[in-house]
Amino acid sequence: MLSFFEHYAGLFIFPVMALFLSLVFTGICIRLLPKLGYIDKPGGRHIHAKPIPRGGGIAVILAFFIALFFFALDSKLAEGGMKLFARLAVPATVLGILGMLDDRFELKSMVKLLVQILVAGIIWFSGDELRYVVCGIELPWFVSLILCAVWVIGIINAFNLIDGLDGLAAGLAIVSSCCMAIWFLIGGGNPAGAVCMLIMAGACLGFLRYNFHPARIFLGDTGSTFIGLIFAVIGLSTIDRVVTFTSLLLPLLAVGVPLFDVCLAIWRRSTRKLLNPEAGGIMDGDQDHLHHRLLRQTRKQTTAALMMYLLACLFSAVALAFLLLRDSAPAIAYMILLVAVVICVRRLAVVELYDSAELIKRGLSKPHRGVLMTMTHPFIDFLIVTCSALVSCFFMTRTLPTFQLFLFFFVPVAVTLCCSKTYRVYWLRAGLYNYWHLAIMLGMGSVVSILLLYVFKFPYLVNDYGTNHTRFVSGAMLFVLFNIVLVELERFMLNYAENFLFRKLYLQYQPVDRVLKTLVYGGGLNCRLYIGYLFSHAWGERPEELVGMLDDDPALQGFYVYGVKVMGGVQDLEEIYRKTPFDKVIIATDLASREKVDRLSAFCREHKIEITKFCLAESSDPSMFCPIAEHRDFVPGQIVPSTAVSASAAEPACLSTKKPEA
Repeated sequence: MLSFFEHYAGLFIFPVMALFLSLVFTGICIRLLPKLGYIDKPGGRHIHAKPIPRGGGIAVILAFFIALFFFALDSKLAEGGMKLFARLAVPATVLGILGMLDDRFELKSMVKLLVQILVAGIIWFSGDELRYVVCGIELPWFVSLILCAVWVIGIINAFNLIDGLDGLAAGLAIVSSCCMAIWFLIGGGNPAGAVCMLIMAGACLGFLRYNFHPARIFLGDTGSTFIGLIFAVIGLSTIDRVVTFTSLLLPLLAVGVPLFDVCLAIWRRSTRKLLNPEAGGIMDGDQDHLHHRLLRQTRKQTTAALMMYLLACLFSAVALAFLLLRDSAPAIAYMILLVAVVICVRRLAVVELYDSAELIKRGLSKPHRGVLMTMTHPFIDFLIVTCSALVSCFFMTRTLPTFQLFLFFFVPVAVTLCCSKTYRVYWLRAGLYNYWHLAIMLGMGSVVSILLLYVFKFPYLVNDYGTNHTRFVSGAMLFVLFNIVLVELERFMLNYAENFLFRKLYLQYQPVDRVLKTLVYGGGLNCRLYIGYLFSHAWGERPEELVGMLDDDPALQGFYVYGVKVMGGVQDLEEIYRKTPFDKVIIATDLASREKVDRLSAFCREHKIEITKFCLAESSDPSMFCPIAEHRDFVPGQIVPSTAVSASAAEPACLSTKKPEA
């Protein structure tokens, strides 16, 4: 027991010391800072309703360094304690002075950026001029310096931008500190780093006592930039001099929420600048950070902050799981990471995905840009074939191919694609035959590549690389499979984005009360045409969202038809409406009996539900020959009155929605 206490007492004593010091200093700052002019007034992008002292980060800084100094004096607990203290003290002092001046006088962004670059330079030189090796190549000193500056400035500003709710930055710092401390203890070899992170957690916990909603004091730039600095420096110490994906990934996940938020901000603001040249730039603030979105949804700062804490815990759990599995089960570790990234982007980046979809949609709506996208297909295909060749050759030879081997893989596939009229297809409007033809051409070109490689180069592969028939056949199958799957997937994703994803993101971005919940009646060909029409054209004032389908065929009920669930027949309307309320019914069939239509119409009148019919017909009316946009009385989303139509094979087709006759 005594031995355990001697070795691990520092994990408890010094963080508790930082906690009590932070409580005392924060209480003093609440009384002293307003007298010195450190007041954050409400208004603008601020969400607090009354003046609150800011610059309270100085209490966190003092508590952190006093506790760290006493830890550094005890050489029995950590030999590198004093060195760590000295490495952190100088840049923290410079950044702390900048923060106090900014909280008092609100300095310009360029001034703050220049000082942050200076701080990054100090950190780089204090780390014995950090040099990194990537893919076996030692980076030049100036490249290492630039990467160090990007790392430090990025993490500093990530915590600065996330500090938008009461207690948010301090709470996230506590979660990230605990994650990194556990990481240091599990990985071993860095007790000083573990104690340093726990001291940071203690200092932030003491401040959080006064900073949680309703806040009595704010961190200000003094505190948020200091927290980011500590994580930047400690994170650099965890990255191996021989940089690997794993050594870089773990510190990124530990501070995942602030970094994810700043990446979303850059993505969002860049996209909006492209959409509207008069919009603000990357450095201009907005109200679409993650915590702003949660606040709009929950309408409570406490709930929004706790949800952000939970998200940070999930990032930390992924980081620790990756740490535990990276050696024993690396495939599972990377699978967990991939799933986590996909879920985060899909669930949390709705605004950014919608803006990007709108940008792409506007680009595709202009013919010359659509043609430009078509012209990029050869470059994308050749890049995919190149990657497939590298992977397949590495599988065969356990090394990257020579230029001559690469040509055997690449040239036959490229020539086949160029001669097959594949690039004469406008892939935004491609049919199933075009996809089948592309797959056949890719398969033929890949097989020709493999045959030529076997006839002319297989003895060379056997003699120089020890390739056997099993490895050769496996690599060949990978080459054929990768080419077909990846090229087809690129074409499919393009069509999926235009015909489905854009509209789905558009609906998610709309207020709930603006979206018209629609039920379609009939699961035949007209229904398929209506769904295509809806997803391609219906972007009006009140967009429609299909919530289900009605069909009187018992064999279809409970199944999905054209991606929409058949919820029942006309006789089930009451139960369907009770479980899934809807605002509109579209009749997309001509086979329904008069009794069914009358019953449906009566139900809609009773519940004040809009009902229309989707028609596919031909017209001999000359006024219909011109484009719809030229009709002066045409309004998108307006119901077209019922008109008599005549059928003729030589006459143009007309799509319309109309009210059913009484």
